[in-house]
Amino acid sequence: MNVGLSFDVPAERDPKKEALLKYNKIVFIGCSRNENKDAHTVPKFMKEHGYEIACVNPFAEEDILGAPTFKSIREVPDEFLEIVDVFRPSEEIPKIVDEIIESEEIPKVFWMQDGIRSEYARQKLEPLGVTVIEDSCLMRKYMELFVQKDPVYEAILRFARAYAKAQGFVLNPDPEKLDEIISGLAYNQKKYGFRYCPCRPISGDIEEDRKKICPCFWHREEIKTMGHCHCGLFWDPEAAKKLRNTKLKHPC
Repeated sequence: MNVGLSFDVPAERDPKKEALLKYNKIVFIGCSRNENKDAHTVPKFMKEHGYEIACVNPFAEEDILGAPTFKSIREVPDEFLEIVDVFRPSEEIPKIVDEIIESEEIPKVFWMQDGIRSEYARQKLEPLGVTVIEDSCLMRKYMELFVQKDPVYEAILRFARAYAKAQGFVLNPDPEKLDEIISGLAYNQKKYGFRYCPCRPISGDIEEDRKKICPCFWHREEIKTMGHCHCGLFWDPEAAKKLRNTKLKHPC
C-alpha cells in the first residue's frame, strides 16, 4: 500500500505554525535565571523540545540555561537570528527594534510574548520582510499546535530535529512540505506502529519494510547525490540554503 502525502494543509496561512516549523533557532530577549518566571520556563521548554536557543540579558554574568548568553541583541551572531522572542514591556520594544535595525542583522521572525504589542515593530520590521507576531506565548502556541493536537506528530518532529542536528542535516526548509512529511510519518506510526517513510510503498511485510523506517536505509546516499532524502525530510544544509527563499516543489 502506498501512503502518499495526501494530508490536508490549511488553506489559510498560519505564520506562527510556519515559524515554529521552518526555524530552529530562537533568541530570547529578557531571558531570566528565575525558574518561576515565564522568561525562564519558556526558553527551557523550547530547548527541551529541540530548538537551539540563545539568551539576551544585560545583567547576566554567565550563560543562562546552558545557552550562549549576550548583553545585547547586537552581540548575537547573525546565524542565530531566525526567531527573536521578547520578554520585555511594550514600551521597550521600539528601542529593541532600533537596535536590531542598526545592527543590520535582521531576524526572520520578531515574536512578542503575552501582553506585548507594538505597532512600531510592525511599521519598522514588516517592510524588511520580518514576520511580526504580537501578544502570543511561544511555548503555549507550540503546545497547541503540536503536543495537544497530536503527540505522535510532535514526538516525530522532535526526533527529526534532533537527528538532523546530530547528523549535520537540516529539515525541509518549506514549512508546508515539512508539515506534510511529519503528518505522513505520524500517520504511518499510528497505523503500522512504525514511522515508515510516507513516500515509499508499504508491503505489510515487517522485514521487507524495515529499511523504510525513518531515517530510511537509503537517506544518506540520497542526500549525497540529490541534496535531500527521497521524501524530502532531511536536506544537505547547502542545498536547503539555496532553496530556502523559493517555493519548493516536493521531490517525490
